[in-house]
Amino acid sequence: MNRKQIALVAHAALLIGALLWLVPALTSWDPRAGYLFALTFYWLFFCLPVIGWHALPANEGGLFSEKLPWRDWWLVPLLLAQVGIVAVIAFAPNTNFLTSGGMWLAILLAVINGPLEEMAWRGGFIGTFRNRPRLGFWLGWVLFTAWHVPLALSVGVTFEGDWPALLGGAAVLGLFWNWIAWRTGSVFYVSMAHALTNIFAFWLLLDRNGFV
Repeated sequence: MNRKQIALVAHAALLIGALLWLVPALTSWDPRAGYLFALTFYWLFFCLPVIGWHALPANEGGLFSEKLPWRDWWLVPLLLAQVGIVAVIAFAPNTNFLTSGGMWLAILLAVINGPLEEMAWRGGFIGTFRNRPRLGFWLGWVLFTAWHVPLALSVGVTFEGDWPALLGGAAVLGLFWNWIAWRTGSVFYVSMAHALTNIFAFWLLLDRNGFV
């Protein structure tokens, strides 16, 4: 690996290491505020720097493009189907406690988190590993999944399906979004799918844990 590639992987590894300590510490202090502080730390000290240092400088014009070749337009309904499956899983058993307040806060978090994560994890690794796409694909996927491990250590925060669902969902969806982003060379559509998926995931998380 070259220096930029090593720097990106090291940045991700350092983030995960820092959050392994920070998330339990903050959520022990206050589960709800601590979780949101940890999420903000992640955006400020990983997503934004990676976008600025790796994704944007390595952009060759197509990384944020909405243009797709005709052969790839079937990926858009596939992403919509994925969002629909998540919505059904989130809503069907939980309509009795979901609130409008939780929905609005979930939308706010989702429209920040989804695009930032896609530009950092998919965009950063696509741009930095253009000369070694297979290595970039799998490293990006493994590290994206691994960053959810600190979230599973949150104290006083309950995840639907507990930690296996949290990590399994991150692994499956991360692999799916990785495949589409690397196939198209763009994070435009996966960013939208990620944000929509996050609305349902955050809505469930926020209302189940009394954030609103």
